[in-house]
Order: sequence, then C-alpha cells, then structure tokens
Amino acid sequence: MSIFNERKKLILIIGAVILACLIGLIVFLIVRDGSDPARDQINLTYANWNLGPSHDDPLELRMIQSFMDEHPHIVVEIDRSITLHTWMDTLTVAASEGRMPDVFMIDDIGAKVSNGWLMDITSFAWDDLDFFDLPRLIREASLVNGMVYALPFSQDVHGFFVNRDLFRELGIEPPSFGISTEGFLRAVRGATDLNRPSIGINHSLGFVDWFPGAINPHLGFFAYDGLGFALNSPEMVEAVGIASDIFNSGFTFYSIPAGDVSDYFPIGYVLGAFRYGQMGMYYGGAWLMDVMLNQVSFDWDFIGVPGGRSVVSLEVIGVYANTAHPEEAYLLAQWMGHGTEGNLRRLQYARDMGITMNVLPVTQNRQVLDSLWQTIPAPGLQEVYAALDRAMIDGMGVLPGYMQARFSAPTGVAIPGTNHTNAGVDDIIRYSIIGDVDYSRYSALAEDVARHQIEIAREALQ
Repeated sequence: MSIFNERKKLILIIGAVILACLIGLIVFLIVRDGSDPARDQINLTYANWNLGPSHDDPLELRMIQSFMDEHPHIVVEIDRSITLHTWMDTLTVAASEGRMPDVFMIDDIGAKVSNGWLMDITSFAWDDLDFFDLPRLIREASLVNGMVYALPFSQDVHGFFVNRDLFRELGIEPPSFGISTEGFLRAVRGATDLNRPSIGINHSLGFVDWFPGAINPHLGFFAYDGLGFALNSPEMVEAVGIASDIFNSGFTFYSIPAGDVSDYFPIGYVLGAFRYGQMGMYYGGAWLMDVMLNQVSFDWDFIGVPGGRSVVSLEVIGVYANTAHPEEAYLLAQWMGHGTEGNLRRLQYARDMGITMNVLPVTQNRQVLDSLWQTIPAPGLQEVYAALDRAMIDGMGVLPGYMQARFSAPTGVAIPGTNHTNAGVDDIIRYSIIGDVDYSRYSALAEDVARHQIEIAREALQ
C-alpha cells in the first residue's frame, strides 16, 4: 500500500470521527431543546402587583423578556386579570375558576398555604445556592412549619434618613448607624426649633414597631418574641410612653396643628418639609431613595433605627400548587426575585434606564451588592446591609395572623370621643400616643388578644 493510500485512509478516519462528533452534538442539542419547539414550548402565567391593566413597570417587563431570552422554550404571559387594588378578590376568583397564575405575588403566606394555593417548593430551594445567599433571618421568615412555600422577592429597608447639614448647623453631632436610643431622642429634641424653624422627625407613631427591639435585641418588630407580640412587656410600655411624649411635646411634624403648618413650613406637607431641609430625620424606606439621590441638596445619611438595627419588610412570591411546570415556575420566581443572575440583570437594566430602584435585593451575594452600591450610592446603606442578620422583620405577608394581631383584632374597648366602640389592637396603641388612652391599663388585654390571633393562624396550618 502506498504512502498516498495510507494518508487517504487516515484522512477518511479523521473525517469520520469529526462527522460523528458533529452528529452527536446535533443529537444532543435536539434532545435538549426539542426537535419540535411548538411541542416542547412551556407556557407560564405570571402575576405581580407592579404589572397590570393600569401600570406596567418597564423594568419588570424587561426582566420578563430577559428571562424568556435565557430560556427560549419558556413563554411567560402576564396575567392581567389579577389586579393590584382587588388582589385577593381576583386571586380568589381565579382559584375558583381553575386559572391561577403559575407564579404570583403573595400578601400572606400562611393564608395561601391554608387554602391550598401554594406549592411546597422546599426541594427546589434546598438545591438552590442563591436561596442560601439570603440573610438567615430573611430565609427563615419565609418558612412555614420548616417548609418553603414562597420565596423573598425583594425587601424594603426602613429606618431614618438624616439631614446631616441641619444637625451640623445646630451644633449637634449628626446621628449615625448604631446610635443609642438615648442619643437618638436627644437628637430629635435638639433638631426641633420652631423659631428657626425646624422639626425633629416626621412622626412617632412608628416607635412601637422598632423601639422595643432597639432596647432589647431579643425582641423583633412590634415586640415580637418568637411566639407573639409582647405588648405588655416593659419595652413596649416604654415605647408607647416615649412616642406619646415626643408627639405631645411637639417634636414631630404631625404634632403641629394642621392649620398652623404653613406658618412654619413653606412646603406644607411632611416629605416636602424634609426635602426643603427643615426636618432632622425622616422615617421611611427604600422607596425614598429616588428622592434622596435626585431631589435633595443637603448632605444626608441612612442610619436604620437606633441600636444598630433596621426594619425590613418583605415582598414574597409563590408557585401555584397545581402548576403543570413546577421546575420552570421556580426558575421564573428565582429570576424575578432572589436569584443572583436576575438581580445582576435588574441592577444593570436600572442603570441603563436611569431608574432608581424603590425596592432592594434580598441577597447578600457579593456580586449583587457590589452592583447595588454602583446603582444606589446611598451613605449608610452598606452598614445596614452588613447588619441584616440583626434586622427586625415586619411580619406582614410572612407571619400567620399578622394583620389581625397587629391591627384589627377587636379588644372590646370603647375609646371615648371616637367611633371606636370595639377598638382594635392598633386603635388602642394609636390613641395611647396621640390621645388620652392610658396604655398601661390595656396592655395586658392587647397582648392576650394579639397572641390569640397568631395562635389561631398557626393552628390552621397544622
């Protein structure tokens, strides 16, 4: 056999190997993606209160499109029948008609588990590395009886925005993250001077949410102690008393009679007064970042709440119990919510579109946080994020029985001079701050009523 024939044979062998590899690759791609896209296409429906008949958030629309770009075999359709102002009603109708969205936002995990709307997605979460990038407290807040039925979608971090320039002009050291409750109260009083005029803070009603946890690290939001709201605790009694003193001593914007506001503040509404530089501190959330970054001219900081803590409220997202595509539905919920890749994409889009995000990523993934600081260069926010494992989680949406225990559960108490003949828990606290109710007289009753509501909700989940 000639050398030519040997070379020809070798070339044929190499060609056959290459051809076999190409055929194998083609077969792999066909098996992976499906030879018939129409047959293998997966359709998911998605409902979020930032999308609907009257409003489509352009950033969220772009996120959905990018998810479909990443997963060409999945088509996501927005369910516009689930509307913001009738969220529960339209979800209930959809459930009764058997047309629930595959992925949807939730306002009460416990209730949705009880009525069978949510899928147990624990196995997916346990295999999801991004799920374990969540701060421990936030991850645990989304559990029901140790199981995962919903995923954190985003968070709003609440605390005090500080006008540092105002404090400096008054000769007061500007409050910073980790300030004590005593130092904070001195700052509130020191920033109030109606001859200037300036006022300490916007309101004191919210003190009951964070003050007990600021003086006792074992308490959470609204004096939550792991089982219920400790409304008869010394910390809560003190919080109500201090909130009342701050309000009635005239250190809050809402202490000023409505008819007198214009005498002191050219911009006669509360946020306007802060923006104009006449308020020392404003209690708000991440929704205020756009104002702070683009509409104020003074040096400012965000310090969470005293005691080196912050308040976190969560938005959560779930997968329908009877979805035909649980794995793909989980991928969509992850992409739109806590997932690293989705968060990086959302932050990049926000920068490209010139949008200041009004909710924040829940993850502690370093890549995401580095991108967040580029998107929202907010002073103090990095310290708050570093301390998220000490945050107080607002139970709305994640704590069974929260709404009744925190607000509406009737106590049988009539509040003189009002139409509250059977006051709810919140009514008693509110009128103990701005009215003439003696909180110490009703604190034990309020605690019993609130704890009972949470017990009822928990029993329904057994």
